[in-house]
Formats: sequence, structure tokens, C-alpha cells
Amino acid sequence: MKKEVLIAIFVGLSMGLIITFGVYRVKNSITETPTADLEENPLEAEATAVATILALHSPDDGTIQTGKELTVTGTTIPNAFVVLFVNDTDFISNSDESGNFSFKIELENGTNILRVHVLNDDGGETVEERLVVVSDAFEKEAAATNQKDTQATTTEEQL
Repeated sequence: MKKEVLIAIFVGLSMGLIITFGVYRVKNSITETPTADLEENPLEAEATAVATILALHSPDDGTIQTGKELTVTGTTIPNAFVVLFVNDTDFISNSDESGNFSFKIELENGTNILRVHVLNDDGGETVEERLVVVSDAFEKEAAATNQKDTQATTTEEQL
């Protein structure tokens, strides 16, 4: 009976160690996969991070203007595809060797949502969004103010 108990304990310990080792290996293989890729190709990981940079210089978010014409300018990676969506219209261009891009567009009266998408060679995408409001109400208000000033000046001159 002592012999059978010792064999059962030995078999149980062996099975426990084998199962524990298997779980340990599976757990390590799942967590090490992403870090192994970065260790093998650190330049590729850095290039992917740099490749998604986008800086819009104009217009500022929340811009209110009276004219319908607008120039959208920005900087991104050199020779990247740049897509500008304005409401339901899209414009496609490439950035130059310095990474600069520019679009001359005509906006609609009211609220215009501008979305600039930059696509890199690896298929990565970066998006910037701006809101621009076109309203001639400010132009009419300025004209009315100027007209009142002109009338006041004329009245003063007549006195």
C-alpha cells in the first residue's frame, strides 16, 4: 500500500509540473509576440509612428469668415496621399518632397466640416477635422455700421 501511494504522488506531481509548464509556455508566447516584432524591426516601428504625422496650418478650428474661398494648408510626410473631404465633396492631392500640401476650395454658406486624411505607404491613416463657418451676416452688419458712421459724419458736417 505504501508503494502505491508513493507512485500516485509521483504521477500526480509529474502531471502537475507538465500542465504548469504548458500553461507557462502558452502565456509567455502570447505576451512576447508583439515585443518580439518590435525588437526585430525597431526602425519599422519608428517609421510607422512618424508616418502618421499631420499638422494643419490653416484654417483654425471654429473659423468664421464672410468669403466662400478658403485655402487649406498643412504639413505631413513627403509624397503622401492627402484627401480633403468638405461636406459631400472630396479633393485628392499629394504632399510635395517637403511634406507640404495646399488646397484652394470654395465653401458653402453655413457650417462646413473639413476632414483631412493622410495615407502613408503602409496603409496607415491620420485624420484632422476642422469646422469653418461661412456667413455673410457679419459682412452685412459691418456694412450697416459703416453706413451709420457715414450718415453721422454727414449730419455733423451739415451742422
